[in-house]
Amino acid sequence: MNKNPDSKEMYRLFLAKADGTISDEEHERLSQMLHGSASNRSSWFAFQDAEGALLAWAQRETLANHAAPLSSKGALGEHTRGGIWRFSAALAAGIAISFFAWGVWAGLPMRFFHGGTNAGTNVESTTPSVAVLSRGVDMKWSQTTGSPAVNAPLSPGLLHLESGVAEIEFFQGARLCIEGPAEIELISAGEAFCRSGRFRAHVPPQARGFRLRTSKGDIVDLGTDFGLDLNQSSPEVHVFKGEVELHQPKVQMQTLTGGVAAALNQPGVARTLAANVANFAFSDLDAGVNASQRHSFEKWQVSSAEGSKSADLRLRLDFQDGSGARSLRNTALHGQDIAPASIVGCSWTEGRWPGKHALQFKSLSDRVRLRVPGEYRQFTVACWVQLHGLNIRQGSICMSEGVDQGYVHWQVLHDGSLCLGIGHGVKPNLPVWEDFISPVVFTPERFGQWVHLAIVYDSAACEVRHYVDGKRISRHTIKLPVVLTPGLLELGNWNSPPKTEYRQQPVRNFIGCMDEFSIFSRAMTDGEVRALAQ
Repeated sequence: MNKNPDSKEMYRLFLAKADGTISDEEHERLSQMLHGSASNRSSWFAFQDAEGALLAWAQRETLANHAAPLSSKGALGEHTRGGIWRFSAALAAGIAISFFAWGVWAGLPMRFFHGGTNAGTNVESTTPSVAVLSRGVDMKWSQTTGSPAVNAPLSPGLLHLESGVAEIEFFQGARLCIEGPAEIELISAGEAFCRSGRFRAHVPPQARGFRLRTSKGDIVDLGTDFGLDLNQSSPEVHVFKGEVELHQPKVQMQTLTGGVAAALNQPGVARTLAANVANFAFSDLDAGVNASQRHSFEKWQVSSAEGSKSADLRLRLDFQDGSGARSLRNTALHGQDIAPASIVGCSWTEGRWPGKHALQFKSLSDRVRLRVPGEYRQFTVACWVQLHGLNIRQGSICMSEGVDQGYVHWQVLHDGSLCLGIGHGVKPNLPVWEDFISPVVFTPERFGQWVHLAIVYDSAACEVRHYVDGKRISRHTIKLPVVLTPGLLELGNWNSPPKTEYRQQPVRNFIGCMDEFSIFSRAMTDGEVRALAQ
């Protein structure tokens, strides 16, 4: 094999992508290499075929020896459209052997030959999270400490709630309700330091030993309900039922039982208290959460109806067709040439609020099919998704059926990044694509949360932009602008193009829920995308 330095660099980038260690700059470098050379693209497809052949061989050998089969997340996560023109099994095996020989010559780590990222090793995914933000009402968080979303896992660190009420559930089992303004530092799955604010804790028996620290002393719970008020000049702990231990400097530990309170700035002194539940009424979140959700839903209904009148809106699927419906109507006033989308397989579920509907995609067959006619030099696509996992190499958000010029493929890759692929045609016998890959968006901490995604294709500015929750996360230069022709699209899946050499369907199914899908015939600005997300 030719020891060309550029070739070696290209394969190094292939491997970095396989390992999940590739940087944003390396992503861009790899994209340029593939875009600028048909030979490099051929190597790219061969690399993927070699990986698949080697993994299949390893799995067969492992099963033959009655061992647990090797697993793979899919080593590259890029578009594998070259599969449409895949070689025969014998040729694929030859490629695998050739690539193995190249790997030995180039000194590739042997872990690659066992199925890609983490496959065949003892490495497993980990998380620093210790709690989850379970719900809240009118929450306003300080930008200096971050703004977690409902259902977001929380890592150790400082949280500053400027106003509203938040409920945090610790992995150990304790539940803590917080009224802003308040500052709290999460320490572990069973411990936090409260700096200011009012708090109410519910600690079930399995969370016994939960500890709240303060500057005046520590409260160790023995399975109970208690309140902590740090807003007064004389901070107090109130025990409503059960028992807590109060540890303060220079005094003996006190045991406080239900109906008893202690002033934290008077160590060793406790006084009888009629449980002052009214002082911690903010902890009854049910009514507040329900009212907040109703308000948000009603606000969305008004803004959605107004937004559907936009002259640039070609498609809006609001998913309010009702449970049992097997089609989705287009509510865009200027998209009457777009027929209702067909639902295949998917089941109905609850969307972002009670009363809001969404579709759940969970099987290989689930998809929504529609046709979007027309040509577009500028294009904005937005939707809400709730991802449940990354168990395949590529998961479709929205993909044109086919690989021709102007076709659009928007996917979640196996590493949690997003990819917008734009077709440039077939030359010769191989598809030519320009891929625009975002930084990693979906980590396990984001699974189960509603996330707003948007992409903007702006041929006038020669750039593609990725957005998450209204914030632009990456910008990419378009090397060769084309006119987009989405044509026949699938949400949440991809059907193989007609009249190709596919004998089986490629697996591209999205795993999760989807709500409110929109297409605009212009490039929206950062501010406009932010308004969509809000």
